[in-house]
Amino acid sequence: MAFLFRVGSWLEGAAAALAAGALGVFTVVVILEVIARYALNAPIIWSNEVATYLFIYAVFFGGSVALNRKELMDVQFIRQRCPLRMRWAMGLTTHLLILGFTVVGILYAVVLIVTSYRTGTISPALEIPMLYIYLPIPLGFALMGFFSLIHFLRDATAGLSIPRGTGGTAAESRNSGPC
Repeated sequence: MAFLFRVGSWLEGAAAALAAGALGVFTVVVILEVIARYALNAPIIWSNEVATYLFIYAVFFGGSVALNRKELMDVQFIRQRCPLRMRWAMGLTTHLLILGFTVVGILYAVVLIVTSYRTGTISPALEIPMLYIYLPIPLGFALMGFFSLIHFLRDATAGLSIPRGTGGTAAESRNSGPC
């Protein structure tokens, strides 16, 4: 399992670099477009398309990094009131749901890429194959799925040390409230 954590750490770094690079170039392109359009009165035809595609890359790779770092939105109102074992079970269920969602996302993204490849779909302004634009979708979902699997395995093994019976320690069960 240590090997999976090392691979996950390396993949997170690569995804963070891709997301940061895409967001940085996105910012430069948008600033250049604003200057060209309003200061020089000479809009750049391809800038909107490039900015959109770079944003897609930033969202899918950045989203996978946020998932791995547990920085996505989390509603803990109910979870905080549950016993420790119930919270553990909820966490494992969440990881499995995310993993299932990413598998479905990958399948549909692959269909999208194959369809765009077979039909020869190209982008309007840049005239590049759309499969390159769609590529971060399955890759981002795959990273999210991999990170969810790592978190599931880590949490599943950590949960084996939670005391049985009351759902946690006696103090936690008294103070946790109803679930």
